[in-house]
Amino acid sequence: MSSFTPYQTSHQLPPGSAGPARLNDAQGTNGDVALPANALSIPDILAWHSIPQELINAMAGSSLAAGLERMIDFSPFPLKLGVPMALGGASGSGKSLTLAKLAARYARQARQSGGRIRRPLVLACDSTPGSYIKLASILRGCDIDLMKAYGGINPRFIDSYNRIILVDLPGLCVYSPKAMTEMRDVVARTEANLSLVIPAGMDPEESTDIAAAFQQYGAKSMIASRMEQSGRIGSIITAAACGLSLTYGSYSGSINEGFTQLTPAILARRLLVLPG
Repeated sequence: MSSFTPYQTSHQLPPGSAGPARLNDAQGTNGDVALPANALSIPDILAWHSIPQELINAMAGSSLAAGLERMIDFSPFPLKLGVPMALGGASGSGKSLTLAKLAARYARQARQSGGRIRRPLVLACDSTPGSYIKLASILRGCDIDLMKAYGGINPRFIDSYNRIILVDLPGLCVYSPKAMTEMRDVVARTEANLSLVIPAGMDPEESTDIAAAFQQYGAKSMIASRMEQSGRIGSIITAAACGLSLTYGSYSGSINEGFTQLTPAILARRLLVLPG
């Protein structure tokens, strides 16, 4: 897996233009899929998703799925019992819904464990007015414990044994040193690992800035949110190509549906599904 640096990109799809890069257009054995009926080349489609030419070229020479696997680290979400996991991202990134999906998933596993795993604990660390009420509303009906922990809390003061612990961080702007420092302090107080939530459909250049900033502050993984709400998903590709492991992808607004481990084959198929 290679790291990718900031880039310049065109947001226009050049109809019928193959471009300098060549990826296999036929369905292959590595999970690649056939082209859409409009017969655009794969480089054309990737350019439509606002993936930069530099990255398109780097993925060339094989199937789309194989090119993605070469440039991106696809890994399971690194969540461990008793070790807090903090979810961060820009304001409006779908972070709270993503946290709720994780909480609901692990609450189901706890119920099915026959008492071996305790129900998840969610630490609400966002003191923004209304954020706690919003999170509690999203989590209503889930078999979880929700605790106010504005500014973070040392896990030694909570009963963390044998349970999943999720930390809801405030939404922030990565261009604000103050906001990033405050996020780092909350992560440090909770002794949490840090994961980034990146939504599909945002500007890929900004997603690259966000991924690079979170990586600098210790994040090692990312989740792709709102993939059902956007046609273009280049922001997911460019963020992951910066070096963060790509884990889950969200395909639904329901906390109980549309949340899957992303693979090169799944992401290749999603890239080739164009609106209309």
